[in-house]
Amino acid sequence: MLVVNSSAPSSDQTALKSAFFDLSLDLFCILDTSARIEAANPALTTILCTQSRPFIQIPFADFVHEEDRPAIADALLNLDTITTPISFACRFRGFDEADRWYLWTLYPRIADAGVIHTVGKDITPYKEMEAKEAERNIFAEALLDIVFAINSSLALDQVLERILSNIGKAVAYEYVSILLVEADEAEVVGTQNKSADIQAPTLKGRRFSIQGDDYLRSMFHSHESIIVPELERPPAWMVLSAADKLETGAFLGSPIVVESKVIGFLCVFSSKKEFFTPLHAQQLITFANQAGIAINNARLYEQAQSAAILRERQRMAQELHDAVNQDLFAASTYADLLPKAIRHKPETVPQYAAKISTLIRGAVDQMRMILIELHPDTLTNTGLEMLIRQLCSVFSRQTGISVDFKTNTQIILDEQAQMAVYRIAQEGLHNIAKHAHATQVRVSLLRSNHLLSLTIADNGAGFDSATIKEVQFGIRNMRERARSIDADFYIKSEIGQGTKIQLRANYDDETQSNPPYVGG
Repeated sequence: MLVVNSSAPSSDQTALKSAFFDLSLDLFCILDTSARIEAANPALTTILCTQSRPFIQIPFADFVHEEDRPAIADALLNLDTITTPISFACRFRGFDEADRWYLWTLYPRIADAGVIHTVGKDITPYKEMEAKEAERNIFAEALLDIVFAINSSLALDQVLERILSNIGKAVAYEYVSILLVEADEAEVVGTQNKSADIQAPTLKGRRFSIQGDDYLRSMFHSHESIIVPELERPPAWMVLSAADKLETGAFLGSPIVVESKVIGFLCVFSSKKEFFTPLHAQQLITFANQAGIAINNARLYEQAQSAAILRERQRMAQELHDAVNQDLFAASTYADLLPKAIRHKPETVPQYAAKISTLIRGAVDQMRMILIELHPDTLTNTGLEMLIRQLCSVFSRQTGISVDFKTNTQIILDEQAQMAVYRIAQEGLHNIAKHAHATQVRVSLLRSNHLLSLTIADNGAGFDSATIKEVQFGIRNMRERARSIDADFYIKSEIGQGTKIQLRANYDDETQSNPPYVGG
């Protein structure tokens, strides 16, 4: 920095200062109190002008990037009041119109000289590294959100929404399409437009031939991304109408590959020619690979749900056949016997009538349970004690095993907790009917302070809990249901000593309509 002494400088000092000013690689300039340039060293002169472009008496701010001017305006307007050095970073534009980042330091004027000395250091490499780091962080954030989708049970539409909301963090674009492969066609399943200048039609649901499109065919067979620096015209699956404004621009596409199979495509467009780079292509295909796993998992989840619905329908059909149909058939048989009993054995009529009543009540109870199963909102809007009491009643009528049911509470839990507790009770009773060979069952739903517990115990055959496979008795399912509501699940069984299962969870009185569960 050039320092001016208030005393008269010697000729040696003046020469030294002049040499330092002239030879420094940093940018030196002198400003008047109006922030106009009065002098500049050769390093700054080279950047600012040629002979045809003067800079003396030109405002310093004229060479600052317009986006950075507001941030430095106060400093330049109050140069005559600064008492300590102040610094700011801004983009500085040279005669070649190239913007580079400089860290400028303004030093207070010396005595009554009326000028401010300014030093600029080139920090462009640091700013570039900073920008790249920010881009990497944004890209990592996008990948993390897709990883969340991979590890969740989101529906396909929800996964596609996440992909569309995050793809801009992987690569900048103005228009994006997601296409999924169906046989030899690609169906548009999602689009997003970020530019008011692009009037793209809604193509969702439209299908296009993969082999009939150069870009799709190339990605499908090569499994690699493609960059088209300048489109002659947009592809049909991006824009249909010639009146739309996607006339020219750059295109970047990536196949979505899962287990060496192309299941779809990510296609992005920019109206700027030659916009996309190999780095963009690399980031897009990395994003597409993660998106592919999320899409595949969502499809598998939907298939599993469909399979579960089918299995549930089959189970209900089997119950209708095994329980309700048999009870009604038996009731109709006894009803057919009544006329003969009245004529020949009147003393058996009360017995037959009682049988008919018992069988019909059993069929009604079973039908009620099936109707509850068919309408899940009934499960979530009915008191839990009433639901479990109904389970016990149906179990007892079907198996002939007496059930001692005790409860001290009437509660309706939140939907997830209500379903979990109900399903665990249902599974526990089902296991007893199928495996236990029990003669007595005890069921309790009890609440003590903030603790809620469900206990099911039988006096049946029992099993060796150290060697039994959990999947055999649906134990794994019960544990997972308990875990899903942050409850504890215990099971105790010994051969010949019966089995006892227990679910325990904390219950919050203040939010009875939506009670939280925490591990107990």
